[in-house]
Amino acid sequence: MLKDMPPGAYCFIDANILYYHLVETPPFSDECSDFLERIEKAELIGVTSSNTVGEVIHKVMMKEVALLKNEERAGLLSKLKRHPEWLDALSQHQSVISTLRVLNLHVEPVTLDLLELATGLSVKHRLLTNDALTVAVMKKLGVTHLATNDDDFDNIAGLTVWKPR
Repeated sequence: MLKDMPPGAYCFIDANILYYHLVETPPFSDECSDFLERIEKAELIGVTSSNTVGEVIHKVMMKEVALLKNEERAGLLSKLKRHPEWLDALSQHQSVISTLRVLNLHVEPVTLDLLELATGLSVKHRLLTNDALTVAVMKKLGVTHLATNDDDFDNIAGLTVWKPR
Protein backbone atom coordinates (compact mmCIF):
# COMPACT_ATOMS: atom_id res chain seq x y z
CA MET A 1 0.00 0.00 0.00
CA LEU A 2 1.16 3.54 -0.73
CA LYS A 3 0.63 4.52 2.88
CA ASP A 4 3.35 2.05 3.90
CA MET A 5 6.15 3.75 1.94
CA PRO A 6 8.83 4.63 4.48
CA PRO A 7 9.48 8.27 5.36
CA GLY A 8 12.26 9.85 3.33
CA ALA A 9 11.82 7.46 0.38
CA TYR A 10 12.74 8.84 -3.04
CA CYS A 11 9.98 7.68 -5.38
CA PHE A 12 8.78 8.00 -8.93
CA ILE A 13 5.07 8.84 -9.22
CA ASP A 14 3.37 7.17 -12.16
CA ALA A 15 0.53 8.74 -14.15
CA ASN A 16 -2.26 6.70 -12.59
CA ILE A 17 -1.41 7.90 -9.06
CA LEU A 18 -1.60 11.53 -10.17
CA TYR A 19 -4.77 10.86 -12.16
CA TYR A 20 -6.51 9.24 -9.16
CA HIS A 21 -5.62 12.32 -7.13
CA LEU A 22 -7.05 14.68 -9.75
CA VAL A 23 -10.11 12.68 -10.83
CA GLU A 24 -12.31 10.94 -8.27
CA THR A 25 -11.71 7.24 -8.86
CA PRO A 26 -12.95 5.05 -6.00
CA PRO A 27 -11.42 3.24 -4.25
CA PHE A 28 -8.01 4.72 -5.18
CA SER A 29 -8.37 8.50 -4.91
CA ASP A 30 -8.24 8.89 -1.14
CA GLU A 31 -5.08 6.85 -0.70
CA CYS A 32 -3.37 8.55 -3.65
CA SER A 33 -4.27 12.00 -2.35
CA ASP A 34 -2.97 11.09 1.13
CA PHE A 35 0.24 9.77 -0.44
CA LEU A 36 0.76 12.95 -2.48
CA GLU A 37 0.12 15.04 0.63
CA ARG A 38 3.12 13.27 2.21
CA ILE A 39 5.20 14.43 -0.76
CA GLU A 40 3.86 17.98 -0.45
CA LYS A 41 4.90 17.94 3.24
CA ALA A 42 8.37 16.62 2.23
CA GLU A 43 7.90 13.37 4.16
CA LEU A 44 8.72 11.67 0.86
CA ILE A 45 10.70 12.92 -2.13
CA GLY A 46 8.71 12.69 -5.35
CA VAL A 47 9.77 12.70 -8.96
CA THR A 48 7.97 12.13 -12.22
CA SER A 49 8.77 12.80 -15.87
CA SER A 50 7.56 15.25 -18.46
CA ASN A 51 5.98 12.47 -20.51
CA THR A 52 4.13 11.22 -17.42
CA VAL A 53 2.74 14.71 -16.86
CA GLY A 54 1.60 14.77 -20.50
CA GLU A 55 -0.06 11.40 -20.02
CA VAL A 56 -1.92 12.70 -16.95
CA ILE A 57 -3.11 15.81 -18.80
CA HIS A 58 -4.34 13.61 -21.66
CA LYS A 59 -6.21 11.25 -19.30
CA VAL A 60 -7.87 14.16 -17.49
CA MET A 61 -8.94 15.67 -20.84
CA MET A 62 -10.41 12.38 -22.03
CA LYS A 63 -12.31 11.87 -18.77
CA GLU A 64 -13.76 15.38 -18.95
CA VAL A 65 -14.84 14.91 -22.57
CA ALA A 66 -16.45 11.58 -21.68
CA LEU A 67 -18.41 13.21 -18.86
CA LEU A 68 -19.41 16.35 -20.76
CA LYS A 69 -20.51 14.46 -23.87
CA ASN A 70 -21.85 11.40 -22.03
CA GLU A 71 -19.58 9.18 -24.11
CA GLU A 72 -17.87 5.90 -23.33
CA ARG A 73 -14.08 6.02 -23.14
CA ALA A 74 -13.78 3.28 -25.77
CA GLY A 75 -13.58 4.94 -29.17
CA LEU A 76 -13.62 8.42 -27.68
CA LEU A 77 -10.36 9.52 -29.27
CA SER A 78 -11.63 8.88 -32.80
CA LYS A 79 -14.87 10.75 -32.01
CA LEU A 80 -12.87 13.63 -30.60
CA LYS A 81 -10.82 13.83 -33.80
CA ARG A 82 -14.08 14.16 -35.75
CA HIS A 83 -15.40 16.74 -33.25
CA PRO A 84 -12.45 18.90 -32.17
CA GLU A 85 -14.92 21.56 -31.03
CA TRP A 86 -15.57 19.32 -28.00
CA LEU A 87 -12.21 20.56 -26.67
CA ASP A 88 -13.56 24.11 -26.44
CA ALA A 89 -15.48 23.38 -23.24
CA LEU A 90 -12.65 21.66 -21.37
CA SER A 91 -11.00 23.21 -18.34
CA GLN A 92 -9.95 20.54 -15.83
CA HIS A 93 -6.76 19.59 -17.66
CA GLN A 94 -5.55 23.17 -17.29
CA SER A 95 -5.23 22.71 -13.53
CA VAL A 96 -2.88 19.73 -13.71
CA ILE A 97 0.33 21.76 -13.85
CA SER A 98 -0.61 24.06 -10.98
CA THR A 99 -1.56 21.05 -8.87
CA LEU A 100 1.79 19.43 -9.58
CA ARG A 101 3.65 22.63 -8.68
CA VAL A 102 2.03 22.61 -5.24
CA LEU A 103 3.18 19.03 -4.71
CA ASN A 104 6.84 19.98 -5.09
CA LEU A 105 7.53 17.20 -7.56
CA HIS A 106 10.70 17.21 -9.58
CA VAL A 107 9.70 16.71 -13.23
CA GLU A 108 12.54 15.10 -15.18
CA PRO A 109 12.65 16.15 -18.83
CA VAL A 110 12.64 13.38 -21.40
CA THR A 111 15.72 13.43 -23.60
CA LEU A 112 16.87 11.40 -26.58
CA ASP A 113 19.32 9.60 -24.30
CA LEU A 114 16.47 8.55 -22.00
CA LEU A 115 14.37 7.47 -24.97
CA GLU A 116 17.28 5.41 -26.25
CA LEU A 117 17.71 3.76 -22.84
CA ALA A 118 13.95 3.11 -22.73
CA THR A 119 13.94 1.29 -26.07
CA GLY A 120 16.38 -1.26 -24.67
CA LEU A 121 14.47 -1.55 -21.40
CA SER A 122 11.25 -2.05 -23.34
CA VAL A 123 12.62 -5.23 -24.91
CA LYS A 124 14.46 -6.41 -21.79
CA HIS A 125 11.44 -6.06 -19.48
CA ARG A 126 8.61 -6.43 -22.03
CA LEU A 127 7.33 -2.93 -21.36
CA LEU A 128 5.50 -0.48 -23.59
CA THR A 129 7.24 2.79 -24.32
CA ASN A 130 5.88 4.98 -21.49
CA ASP A 131 6.52 2.30 -18.86
CA ALA A 132 10.04 1.70 -20.19
CA LEU A 133 10.64 5.45 -20.07
CA THR A 134 9.56 5.45 -16.42
CA VAL A 135 12.19 2.80 -15.65
CA ALA A 136 14.80 4.74 -17.67
CA VAL A 137 14.14 7.93 -15.67
CA MET A 138 14.28 5.96 -12.44
CA LYS A 139 17.63 4.42 -13.42
CA LYS A 140 19.05 7.81 -14.40
CA LEU A 141 18.02 9.38 -11.09
CA GLY A 142 18.80 6.38 -8.88
CA VAL A 143 15.17 6.01 -7.78
CA THR A 144 14.13 2.54 -6.61
CA HIS A 145 10.62 3.21 -5.23
CA LEU A 146 7.72 3.40 -7.69
CA ALA A 147 4.20 4.55 -6.83
CA THR A 148 1.88 3.06 -9.45
CA ASN A 149 -1.23 1.00 -9.95
CA ASP A 150 0.34 -0.80 -12.91
CA ASP A 151 1.24 -4.48 -12.55
CA ASP A 152 3.73 -4.36 -15.44
CA PHE A 153 6.52 -3.23 -13.08
CA ASP A 154 6.10 -6.03 -10.55
CA ASN A 155 8.89 -8.28 -11.80
CA ILE A 156 11.60 -5.71 -12.45
CA ALA A 157 14.58 -6.41 -10.22
CA GLY A 158 15.72 -3.49 -8.12
CA LEU A 159 12.33 -1.75 -7.99
CA THR A 160 10.06 -1.60 -4.98
CA VAL A 161 6.52 -1.12 -6.28
CA TRP A 162 3.91 0.57 -4.08
CA LYS A 163 0.23 0.47 -5.05
CA PRO A 164 -3.01 1.96 -3.73
CA ARG A 165 -4.45 -1.51 -3.17
